[in-house]
Amino acid sequence: MKRQRVIHSLLFSLSLPLLCFSVAEAVQDQPASDERPGLLRRKLDGFLKDDESSDGGRGVHVGPLLPRLVILSSGGGPGPVLHFWAPDLGDSAFDVHASAGISIHAYRYYDAQVGLVPHVGSRLPRIATGTNSLFPLADLERTSSAPGFNLYASARFRDYPREDFYGLGPLSRRTAHADYRLQDGLYEGVMRFRVWRLSLMGRLGILRTSILPGEDDATPDVQVAFTPAETPGLLRAPDFNHVSVGGWFEGRDEPANPHRGVALGVAHSWFNDRHLDAFAFRRLTAEAREYIPLGSNRHVIALRQATSLDRAEPGHVVPFYLRSSLGGSSLLSAYPSFRYRDDGLLYLASEYRFEVRPKVELALIYQAGKVFPETSGFHLHDFRTAYGVGIRLKSPKKVRLRLDVLHGREGTRAHLKLGPSF
Repeated sequence: MKRQRVIHSLLFSLSLPLLCFSVAEAVQDQPASDERPGLLRRKLDGFLKDDESSDGGRGVHVGPLLPRLVILSSGGGPGPVLHFWAPDLGDSAFDVHASAGISIHAYRYYDAQVGLVPHVGSRLPRIATGTNSLFPLADLERTSSAPGFNLYASARFRDYPREDFYGLGPLSRRTAHADYRLQDGLYEGVMRFRVWRLSLMGRLGILRTSILPGEDDATPDVQVAFTPAETPGLLRAPDFNHVSVGGWFEGRDEPANPHRGVALGVAHSWFNDRHLDAFAFRRLTAEAREYIPLGSNRHVIALRQATSLDRAEPGHVVPFYLRSSLGGSSLLSAYPSFRYRDDGLLYLASEYRFEVRPKVELALIYQAGKVFPETSGFHLHDFRTAYGVGIRLKSPKKVRLRLDVLHGREGTRAHLKLGPSF
């Protein structure tokens, strides 16, 4: 039965390219006509183009209000988010952004930024909302295309009621699956500027967190399934003073649809326990992405390497919920979100990408990742691996939609996502 599910998933993924190819062909090769195209045709045609002249890149909006449908975090499911976006107020450089969202699983997210906020044209600021992204590299990459100098205040509150936990370390068991409710607020001052292709950022703020019983009826609460020794920070989540500095070099031809070039990022963060004197630690994160065309842009080898290394101060530990994780649609996609957590993380990925048409791309995917408790575990052994195939619908500048199906030692998983894999 397990083998049949794997075969069916792979056959399903391989059948989608034919459908997507037919759709893209119809959009691209439809003969000219004097009649106005239907609504579906116009929407699909616009989806696969990069024409932003009519709205400055804002997309659907009513004045400063911009509704969107997104996935706030792994496990939360899709849901609506309403943005308030007022860039360049009064012909100045002053910006105001705020958003509020709720998902089908009652994940709630609120944020606000005031000041010189990083953005491109009139497009919305790009901010990481999930808990399985590499902090703060995810925000560094998302803001790397914004020009000039930025200085702004930022506030964020998240209430995610069913975050997954399988235990710490590379030997955690899938059968130990439990959940918890995460509530946290991050309040920061942020300075950023871009010189040529290099974006530099500094952040200073306070992180406040509460850990409560999870609300997924299908899994036990972390408080029941694990002991306090196995979940540091569970009984009393610490508040942190937080400082981060980092940089991102953007050398890709099209960051959202790359065919050649490199991207490099590194960040160093300090988390100082404000009251308990038990959880202070430092974090180093680094990432590299390379894109090598094979003769032309139709054939591309894409490579990614990422690491996150936490080091607790003497006599301190890192809270379980802040440790970097593998699993989900971003890192080691054949495994469930947050499947592996620990102080250290190492991730490698490679893809062979073939453009059947400029708007349709196929991919062969291989991923390898590991977590480890000490820096001595930073070596190229003992990886969990995943392999599979992908199909992407693209405009010239962006991967608009992708479906990836990957298989690992714990089964096969499919991910339907907006945007590129990396």
